[in-house]
Amino acid sequence: MWEHEQDGSASASARQEREASPPEEQAPPDLWLWLPQVIPQALWKCWAFGIASAIGFLGLLSAWHFAEQASAAGSVPGDLLAPFLDRLLLGSGAVAWLIAAQLCCLAWWVRSRSRVDYGGQFYAWGWTAAGFFVASMLCLTDAHRLVAALVSWSVAGSVANSAGMTALWLLPLLVAGLVLWANLGAEFRNDFASRVLHSVGALCALTLIGLELWSTRTESTDDWEFVSRLLLASLQWCHLMSVWLHVRHVVHVSADPPTLSASGWLLAWRYGPGRAASWLSKQSTQPLPEPVSVTPDENVAVVGKKRLREADGVSKEVRIDDAEPTPKGPTRRTRETAKK
Repeated sequence: MWEHEQDGSASASARQEREASPPEEQAPPDLWLWLPQVIPQALWKCWAFGIASAIGFLGLLSAWHFAEQASAAGSVPGDLLAPFLDRLLLGSGAVAWLIAAQLCCLAWWVRSRSRVDYGGQFYAWGWTAAGFFVASMLCLTDAHRLVAALVSWSVAGSVANSAGMTALWLLPLLVAGLVLWANLGAEFRNDFASRVLHSVGALCALTLIGLELWSTRTESTDDWEFVSRLLLASLQWCHLMSVWLHVRHVVHVSADPPTLSASGWLLAWRYGPGRAASWLSKQSTQPLPEPVSVTPDENVAVVGKKRLREADGVSKEVRIDDAEPTPKGPTRRTRETAKK
C-alpha cells in the first residue's frame, strides 16, 4: 500500500514537471530548402509571378523602343539610354532562360525520385536544362552570329549581313529547338497549361524565324525590329512560365512520368495508309507452297498407295486401304459372367 502511494506521488510530480516545462521545439528538416514552401501550391501565385515578369518584359521593351526613336530623332538622352536599355533587355531574356534551366534541374531532381519511372524519362530534363543554359549564353554573347560570320568569311570571303549568313545560324538553332520542343512536349502531356504555353512558344519561334529572314532580305525599319524583339520576349516568357507551372505540377501533383499515348498523326497513319502498307507487305512476303517431289527410291504415300522395294531391286506400288471399323465383341470375362 505504501509502495503504491509512493509510485502515484512520483508520477504526479513528473506530470507536473512536464506541464511546467516549456514545449519542445520541432526539429528542423534536414534540407535547408523545402520545396513545398518554395514552389507555391496555389495556381494564382504562379500566374502572379508570370504576370509580374510579363510586365517587366513589356516595360523594358517599350522603354527601349522609345529610346531608339528618340535616338533616331537626334535626342542626346535617347543616345545615352538606347544602348543601356538594349543590354538590359538582352540580359533580362538571358536571366529568364537561366531561371528556366535551373527550374529544369529542379524538375529533374524531383522526377528522379519517382518509383514508377522505369525507363528513365527524367533524363530529358537534364538535356533541356543544358539547352536553356546554351540559349542564355547565346543571348548574352551573340556567339551564334559570330560563328555564322566566320563560316561566311571562310567560304564566301565576305561577312555581309545577308539572308544566307542569317540562315547559317538560324538552321542549327531551328534543329536544336525542334529537339527541345519535342522533349518538352512529351513531358507536358499531363499538364494542360504548360502544353498551351509550349505551343504558343513554338508559334512565336517560327514567326520570329520567318520575320528575321524577311527583315534581313528587305532591310526593314526599326518598327519590324520592335516586333522581332516582342516575339523573342514572348518566346522567353512562354518557356519560363511553362517550366515554372510544370515544376509546380511535379512537386504538388505527381512526380511520375507522363502517360505517353499515341498522337493524332500517328493514329491517322496507323488506321489509314499504314494499314494498307502492312497488308501489302504481308501479301508480298507470303511464302508459296513448295511442290512435292517423288523419287522411286523413297517411300512416299500418294493417295492411298505406297511404293515398296523388293529384295531383287524391283519396286512396285501396293495399294493400302484404310482399316474398316469393326464392332468390338464382348470380352472373355463378360461371357463368363453372362453364363453364371
